[in-house]
Amino acid sequence: MESERKENYKTYFGRYYVLTAISLLSAHQNVSWATFGSIAIEAWQAYGLTAIEVTLLPAYGSLGFILFTIPFVWCLKRFGLRVVGVSGAWILALGCTMRVFVPYAPNASDWVWLIHVGHILIGYVGLPVMILPPKISSIWFSPKERVFATAVAVTSQSLGVALGFIMNPYLTQEYSIRTMLIVQAEMSLFIAIFFSIYFPPHPPTPPSVSAKEERVDFMKSLKELLRNHSYIVLVLSGGIVMGGSFGFQSVLSVILNPSSGFNDKVKVDSIWSFLRSTSWMGAVSAILGSISGQITGLLADRFQRKFKVILLVLMSLTTLSVLWFALSIYGWGSSNPVNLFITYSLFYTFSFASMPIYYEAAVEATYPISEGISGGILTLSCNAAILIFAVVGLAGVFSLDHPERAKAMTWTMTGLSTLSLLILLFYFEHYKRLSVDTATKQKENQNKCLSKLLPDNDEKQLLLND
Repeated sequence: MESERKENYKTYFGRYYVLTAISLLSAHQNVSWATFGSIAIEAWQAYGLTAIEVTLLPAYGSLGFILFTIPFVWCLKRFGLRVVGVSGAWILALGCTMRVFVPYAPNASDWVWLIHVGHILIGYVGLPVMILPPKISSIWFSPKERVFATAVAVTSQSLGVALGFIMNPYLTQEYSIRTMLIVQAEMSLFIAIFFSIYFPPHPPTPPSVSAKEERVDFMKSLKELLRNHSYIVLVLSGGIVMGGSFGFQSVLSVILNPSSGFNDKVKVDSIWSFLRSTSWMGAVSAILGSISGQITGLLADRFQRKFKVILLVLMSLTTLSVLWFALSIYGWGSSNPVNLFITYSLFYTFSFASMPIYYEAAVEATYPISEGISGGILTLSCNAAILIFAVVGLAGVFSLDHPERAKAMTWTMTGLSTLSLLILLFYFEHYKRLSVDTATKQKENQNKCLSKLLPDNDEKQLLLND
C-alpha cells in the first residue's frame, strides 16, 4: 500500500517542456505587445500611427484583462490547460502575422486596422501568459519546485521586455519595420508549433496530493475570494506595485528625455552613451528583474513558509530604490547617469522579484480554489493599474511637450510603492496547499518508520512457534 501511495505522486521530465513552452509564449507576447513603443517615429513614418495610437495599442492588453479575465478563468476550469494554452499560442501567431500585410504609407490608412486587430489578439494572450504559470507549477511540479517554476514562467515576461527594448529598434533601424514584424511573426509561429507538439492538460499522475484534489466550484470560488482577508490584501498590494511598475516603465523615456541628456538609441559607442540610453536602461533592469525573480523563487522553495518576510524585504527595497530615484530626478540626489541607471535598475529588479511570490502566496491563501481563478483576479488588479497609466497617457498627460508631468510620476510611484508596503503589513500568512502536502508526507514517513519497527511476517511466525 505504501509503494502504491508513492507511485501516485511523481514528477515527469515533460514538465520542463511545458515550462519552456509557457515561458517562450510569455517572453514573446511581451516582445510583440510593446512593438511600437520604442519605435514611435518609425511607426508614424511607415504606417502613419499617431502618438495616441502608439499608446493605445499596448493598452488593448490591459483592457482585455478587465473584460475577459472572468470568462478566461471559467474557460480554463471548463476546458483545461491544453485548450487555453495551445489556442493562446496560435492566437498570438495570428495577431503577429496580420500586421505584416499592412502596406506602407500613404496606402496604410485603409489597412492600419489590421495592426489594431493584431494588437487586440496579442493583448488577449496576456491572459494565459500571466494566469497559467501558478496553475502549471501546481499541476506539474513538486511542492519543493513550485515557486521556482512559477518564477521562471512569470519572469520570462521581463526577458521579453528586455528583448523588445533591443530587438525591435535594432531590426527597424538596421533593416526595416516590416522586417522586424516578419521576424516577430516567424517567432510566434515557431512557438505555436512548439505548443502543439506537446502541451498535455496534466501529467499521467499528480506530483503531490494537493495537485489531485478537487477544486472549488467556479461561482463559489468567487464568493469565497471576496471573504478571504489575506487574499484581498495580496490583490491590493500586489496589483498596486506590479501594475505601477509596468506603467512607470512606459513613461521612462519621457521622464529621462533628450532635454535631460538621455535618449532611446540602441547603438552606443561608449559606456557613457550606454548609460544615457533609456532603451538599455530598460533592457538591463528587465534582465535583472528576471534573474532576481528566479533567485527569489529558489529561496522561497528552500525556506518555505516565509512569504511575508520575503515580500516585506522586497517591497522595502523597492520603496527605497524608487524614492532614491525620485530624489535624484528632482536634484536632491545625484543626477549623474550612473546613479539614475543604478537606482532605476534596483527599483525594477526588486519590484519584479516580488511577482512570483505574490502569485504563490495568493494560491496558498485560497487553496482549494483553482490556481487559475486566484491568479486571474490578482492579474486583473495588476492590469487595472496599468490601464490607469495608459488612460492618462491617452489624455496627453505624458508627452515630450510636458516632460514635467511625467517627471511627477516618480513621486506617484514612490507613493504607490509605500502604500503597497503598508497594505502588506496586514497580510496574515496561510499555507493551506503546502500543509496538505506536508501532512501527507509526514504520514508516509511515520508509516515507513513503523514498518521498520514492526516485525515482518516471517519473524511473526517464528515468535508464534516459540
